[in-house]
Amino acid sequence: MLFIVASILRALPALSITFLVMVIKLFMLWTGWTQGRNGMNSRDQYLGMGRAISRRDFLNGVGVAVGASLLPACARDGDPLAVDVASYYPPAETGMRGSHAGSFEAAHALVQGQRFASDRTDEHYDLVVVGAGISGLSAAHIYRRDVDPNARILILDNHDDFGGHAKRNEFTHDGRTFVGFGGTMLIEAPRSYPAVARQLIHELGIDVSRAGEFYHEELLTSLGVGRGTFFDKETFGADHLATGRYGFGDAIGDIPLSASGKAELERLFADEEDYLDGMTVAERRAVLESHSWRSYLETFAGIGDEVLAFVQKWPHGVWAIGADALPAWVAWADGYPGFAGMDPGYGDDDGSEEETENFLFPDGNASIARLLVRQLIPGSAAGSTMEDIVTARFDYSRLDQPENRTRIRLSSTVVGLQHQGGKLDADVDVSYVSGGEGRTVTASRVVWAGYHALLPYVCPEIPKAQTEAQASSVRAPLVYTSVLIRNWRSLVKLGLQRVYCPGSFFQVIMLSHPVSVGDHRFAESPDEPVVLHLQHIPLQRGLAAADQFREGRRSLLETSFETFERNVREQLGRVLGPGGFDPARDIAGITVNRWPHGYAYSVDAGSGDIAWWTEFWQHEQRPWIDASQRVGNIAIAGTDSASNAMTESAIEEAHRAVHGLRSGNVE
Repeated sequence: MLFIVASILRALPALSITFLVMVIKLFMLWTGWTQGRNGMNSRDQYLGMGRAISRRDFLNGVGVAVGASLLPACARDGDPLAVDVASYYPPAETGMRGSHAGSFEAAHALVQGQRFASDRTDEHYDLVVVGAGISGLSAAHIYRRDVDPNARILILDNHDDFGGHAKRNEFTHDGRTFVGFGGTMLIEAPRSYPAVARQLIHELGIDVSRAGEFYHEELLTSLGVGRGTFFDKETFGADHLATGRYGFGDAIGDIPLSASGKAELERLFADEEDYLDGMTVAERRAVLESHSWRSYLETFAGIGDEVLAFVQKWPHGVWAIGADALPAWVAWADGYPGFAGMDPGYGDDDGSEEETENFLFPDGNASIARLLVRQLIPGSAAGSTMEDIVTARFDYSRLDQPENRTRIRLSSTVVGLQHQGGKLDADVDVSYVSGGEGRTVTASRVVWAGYHALLPYVCPEIPKAQTEAQASSVRAPLVYTSVLIRNWRSLVKLGLQRVYCPGSFFQVIMLSHPVSVGDHRFAESPDEPVVLHLQHIPLQRGLAAADQFREGRRSLLETSFETFERNVREQLGRVLGPGGFDPARDIAGITVNRWPHGYAYSVDAGSGDIAWWTEFWQHEQRPWIDASQRVGNIAIAGTDSASNAMTESAIEEAHRAVHGLRSGNVE
């Protein structure tokens, strides 16, 4: 057999190494000669590591470069070539997604000093937007609405799909499509959105007042599923699954902690003791601002190592940092236990009840991106409502057609922005790399909706002080993993909807949004397949937060899909196994959404403080504002401009950038 494969390879000397590897693995898959049948240890056999979940998943495990080759190519004049792209549909790609292979290499090379030659085309646009995330798509929408409804707009993005971090994951099983979210997961408290964001959401036809109509609260209640905590043996001495309030309910006596640890945990959750009693408001603030949540609990609440290990990953899902680096004042502001209602003097509550109901689409905020694209490019998808967008299938061949007023060009990394003749009131040359070739188009105006830290390498015209401010932007790495399981009987048997796993690889396991919108129906019976959502935040405990993000980003790019798959199977088997879950039998698909540049934060150069919550920022300099000032006909949007990785901030910054260009005053 190996002789046959070798003969094939010798006959195809022009193929790339990636493609050769793919050919070998496909041959092994088709013939059944896989690791799952030869040479696999018993543990991997139990986990099902040799099982081919789907061919698409297998291909992505080898390399997404194959998928990128299916993208509509562009001729030298920018017109699409006549190629068959009927099979190209990024939401259905599985394996390693998010920052996938092919999406970041050109940008990394640029930072390392490489320069790219490009051929000038005759394409000219009124506006070029760099970045097809929610901020970039919103900028195009707002520009057409407020500046020029007939504007010719080109949106360039380095990924093979639009939406940025608002990523949609699809699985097909037994002829049925299942949807999950691989990034931005919900519209949080939309009634409290700033006016410009509320307006855009309304223009897209999203009626947030109907949130309760779509959410299956009654189903979850009837099945008796709720929260749980999984204590792993490596951290706590024994594998133990607890359910109920706080994940262990009334069964705290059964969890694998010492008697003193259990007492500390009960005391922490009771949260009745003021550990800074007798201190002035100023002294309280000094303590909270000079300690992490973990060190505060250790030093002032007398919490020991067992419970500190329990809370370490608690902030991961919201802040992408652990208790060891989350400031105690942030923990206080976010309502974490240990503060007994103390007043550190940060401001008084006005007594009004803020509307906190969230709105959830099955694919998270990918539906916002999809609604924007469908409105920007008529004919790209059928339908006209927020209900039908959930099941709409986009025709990606329609995104970059010459007749479109707005065009979206994917797998295109912008590597150069330059005003012609060095004049800030002139047109801008926009150079990008796609398929290994460089091209340059021109634009009257540009909105940069990408990462701040990359912009100085792309645009040499950024002033030095602004470059320094942009360098202060640091992003937290994230991994959102979607797993299709064949049924969720094990979760119902164990009483679980969401599990906190403080010592495990994935710190949370939960059902994907239990919502039914339009023709998309959530699995109302535990016998049906369902998508699980697992989160992993790669960090290096013990370092300052910004350094943890940098180290986490490095390690994330070095982590293989196989490693993620093994951890998915291992952890689900251990947590759900007592309910009858079999990781080899019950997993039908895995999509790992890798985000080395996730949540957007700014860092104060002098102190190293991170702008976790800009309303409480204590420093005079606000680097995210300095970084986002317009340079000639180049405006800057994106969540980096707000130091806030929220959807409303993405929209608000797009509005600010577009209206800055609209003013016509060259800075």
